[in-house]
Amino acid sequence: LKDSYCHQALWLRTASPLLLPTNMSKWLLPLMAAAATAAETMLTPEVSLRGAAVPRHLQKACPAGMGSVRGSPCMVCPEGTWSGSTDLECVRCRAGTWSNTQGLTTVDGCHPCSAGTWSSQVGAIAPTACVACPAGRWSKELAVSALFQCTACPAGTWSAIQGATSDRVCNSCDIGKWSAQVAATTKEACHECSAGRFSSVQASYSPGACAPCAKGTWSSSSGANSSKTCQACPAGRWSPAEGAIYASTCVACSPGRWNDAAGAFDANSCTACSPGKYSSQDGATSESTCKVCEAGKYQPIKAAGEAVLCIPCAVGNYSDVEGAASCKYCPAGSYSDAFGLQRCTPCPNGTWTPGVGAVRESLCSSWAKSPTLMEEGSPIFP
Repeated sequence: LKDSYCHQALWLRTASPLLLPTNMSKWLLPLMAAAATAAETMLTPEVSLRGAAVPRHLQKACPAGMGSVRGSPCMVCPEGTWSGSTDLECVRCRAGTWSNTQGLTTVDGCHPCSAGTWSSQVGAIAPTACVACPAGRWSKELAVSALFQCTACPAGTWSAIQGATSDRVCNSCDIGKWSAQVAATTKEACHECSAGRFSSVQASYSPGACAPCAKGTWSSSSGANSSKTCQACPAGRWSPAEGAIYASTCVACSPGRWNDAAGAFDANSCTACSPGKYSSQDGATSESTCKVCEAGKYQPIKAAGEAVLCIPCAVGNYSDVEGAASCKYCPAGSYSDAFGLQRCTPCPNGTWTPGVGAVRESLCSSWAKSPTLMEEGSPIFP
C-alpha cells in the first residue's frame, strides 16, 4: 500500500500543471505538493530506489490512453491530452483543438475549433479555448491555430461581425468611397472621394480609384459617385485643369474673344473677333459682342480688346464703311488732308492729281492729269 501511495505521490509531484483543468489548478496544486512531500518522508531506501525516476532509455511505453511522467507509473491521460501505444508520455492536443475526455488513444479525439474560431492554446480542455475570429476577419477552416489564419477582409471592404465563416460578411465600400485598410471593422473606414473626383464602382481600395473631373468641368462635392456631378464651365469660360473643385477655375475668355459652348478646356476654344472689330468684354458668349470700328477707322488684327485699337485712317486715305480692316487711298482727282475721314475731297474744277493718295489740295494741278507726267493710280505724298 505504501509503495502504491508513493508512486501516486511521485505522479503528483512531477505532473505538469498544464495537464490539470484550469479551474482546479489554483487549489489542487498546493495539496498535491503537500501530499507528495508527506509521501516521500514515508519511503524506505528500498522503496525510494524502486520509486525513483527510471532513465528514459529504460522506460517502456504505457498502454494507449495512458502516460508516464519522469518514470512514474502509467496513469490515464487527463483532459487535453492523448497517447498511442508507442508513446511514453501523454501528448497535448495541438493548438486549434481541444478535448474534455480522459484517456484518449488517438489525436483524432482532439476536437477541432469550429469554423470562424481559432486557438493558440496547446492542451486545451474545453471549446471555450477557441476564440471567435475578430470583426474584419473570417475563416471557413477547422482547427485554426493563429489569428493571422483568420482571413482579413480586403481593402475596399469592412465587416463588424465576429466569428464569420465566409467572405460574404465583407461589405463593399459604397460607390463614391474607398478604403486602403485591410480587416476594416466599420464603414467609417471608407473615405469619400475628394471634391473634384468621383467613383462609380464599389469596393474601391485607393484614392486613385476616384477619377478626376475632366478638363472644362469642376465639382465641389465630396463622395461623388458619377461624372454627372462634374459641372461644365459655362459659355464664355474655359478650364485646363483636371479635378477642379471651384467654379473660379473656369477662366473667362479674354477681351476680343468669345465662346458660346459650355465645357471648353483651352484658350483656343475662345474665338477671336475678326479684323475691323473689337470687344472689351470678359467672358463674352456671342460674336455679337464684337463691335465694328466706325467709318473712317480700321483695325487690322484679330482679337482686338479695346475701341482705341480702331485706328483713324491716315491723310491721303479714307474708309467709308464700318468694320474695315484697312483704309483705301483717295482716288486720283481727290485728296484727304486730315485723319479719320470717311470720304476724300475732290480737286477743284479743272484740276487733277497725278496719282492716288493725295494729302493736300495743292497737289491738284491743271496739268497733272496727263498720263505722261505720272501713271494714274500711284500714290503721291508731300
